[in-house]
Order: sequence, then structure tokens, then C-alpha cells
Amino acid sequence: MKDKETLKIQDINKRSAKMRQVYDMILNLAPTDATVLIQGEEGTEKALVARSIHLNSHRKNRPFDVYNCSAYPQFLVESGLFGHEVGAFEGALCQKKGCLEETDGGTVVLTEIDKISPMTQIRLHKFLQDRECKRVGGSESVKTDVRIIAAVNTDLGREVERGTFNEELFYMLNVINIHLPSLRQRKDDIPLLVDYFMERLNMEINKNVKRTTSDTMQLLMDYSWPGNVKELENTIQHAYLLTKGEVVERDSLPSRILNEVLTEQDEGVTSFEENEKRFLMKTLQECNWNKLQLAKRLNVSRSTLYAKFKKYKLTTKSS
Repeated sequence: MKDKETLKIQDINKRSAKMRQVYDMILNLAPTDATVLIQGEEGTEKALVARSIHLNSHRKNRPFDVYNCSAYPQFLVESGLFGHEVGAFEGALCQKKGCLEETDGGTVVLTEIDKISPMTQIRLHKFLQDRECKRVGGSESVKTDVRIIAAVNTDLGREVERGTFNEELFYMLNVINIHLPSLRQRKDDIPLLVDYFMERLNMEINKNVKRTTSDTMQLLMDYSWPGNVKELENTIQHAYLLTKGEVVERDSLPSRILNEVLTEQDEGVTSFEENEKRFLMKTLQECNWNKLQLAKRLNVSRSTLYAKFKKYKLTTKSS
């Protein structure tokens, strides 16, 4: 069985044009040792892209470490990155290597790097210049060879303008910049992601859930997804676990999604039928007016699709 992460990485290239551009960028930069800055809203798969870069690089058989810079008090963040000597601070009872030293030869991903203190920013900048670690409380420098990938939910350039992030460090991190679009900006990926998550759950749980109903998919397309791909993944898991047959019904979706989308419709944003009709025509155009391709994309049978076309009196371009 393929590794879950590898399956997801390969799936990037099957998605929307925006994500295929990201995939091409990964393949181009992965063989280099360039520092990479990945920016995007929370839940936009920054960790996936970072791992993809590592797995497509010459470092793929070396360590891969993700260090969350906001998960610890600042004095422990320095220790986590650079290590510490005995007695460096209260509770430092033994020598400890930091992740930059431990991951020698591999890749370190620094998430939420915008949260580190000004002093740690200076130390990290020096490390990127010299490629040497000096443990907290120590005087000896240790050479280490790691690739740095930074990941943030914010616009780091704006943090520089505000004076909250070190400008020189920003330029050293921003050698290659990858911006991940929100799921709202690439809704064409939703059916593909839904397929992937259900396929993975089928393998894990040994069920055989094959598809969603068309109205369930429409609700997923209409929702705003503030938590992006991660929220979609959790939503599909929720619906999957409540599904008893082979098809996910709309009532299996979390109530917050049903409430938001249906409330918008009740307020006159659009009726469900109007939205579904518009969605069918838009997707049909993207499938070059091919009904069979449309049925596959929407995970519905041809008879269900034809019934929808009859209901809304839709015709193909050639009709």
C-alpha cells in the first residue's frame, strides 16, 4: 500500500490549474537546496507541500522534521532549534541537540515562523548565513547541513513592513516563495479531494463508500471553507462515518455546513435548484460538454445525471 502522504502529493498534479502550477514549482525547486517560504491560510496543505519538496529532493532518505515555532515558550523555542548545554536555564539538566543539528543532512520545516522572538530571528538569520549552530548556553559552533522550509499563515512581507519580523531573515527565507490559494479560490478541487478522502477512508476502515449524492456535492461546493482543505477532510470523515450505505447523503454533513449554506439560500442568495442548475452547466462546460465525463467528475450515475438534465430542461451544446 502506498504511503498516505505520497498519495496526496501525487494527487496535487490532478487538481486545478492553480495547484498544478504549485506541483510544477515543487518539481523544479526540489532538487536544489534553496530555502523556501510557503504562505497560505491555515489548512491549505503547507505541510504537504513541504514534505513533497523533501521527498522529491536528494535529501529524501534523510531526516524530515516539522517544528512549530508557536507551540512552546520563546526560551524553549531557541533550545528546540539550536539545542542547549547543561545549566543553560532552569531545568536544563543535560545537553540537548536542537532540531537543526539533529536533522543534519535532511529538511527542517519551521511552521508559524512569524511567531519567534526578535532575538531568535537574529540567531536564525546567522545560522542561515554560516550554517552553524551554537547551543543555548554554549560557546562552540557545530556545522550542520539542513534545508530550511518556512511556513506561515500570514503575509510575512507585511510583518516586515510593520517592523515585527526581521527584514534580512525574510529575504534569506524568501529565496523561493510558494503561495497556496485557499479552497474558496479553487473550488474545482473539491470533487477530487472528496474522492481522495473517501478512497483513503475506505482503505483504513474497510468500508465501500463510493460517492456523494449530487445535492451533497452541491452543498460542499457552496460552503465557504474557512478552514480550507483540513476542514474539508474533517467534514468528509464526519459524513463518511455516519454513512451506512455506499452513498453519502446531505444529512450526513455537519450541521454547521447545512445551516450556513441553507440559511444563505433562505435569505435569497439563490435557491438550491438554481444553484444546482448553474453548477451543472458550469461543470459541463469545463468537461467540454461531455456528459459521460461530467457524470464521472460528479460521481453520479448517467441515469441520475440525465434525470437532472430533464428536471432543469438542460441541453448540451450540440443539442
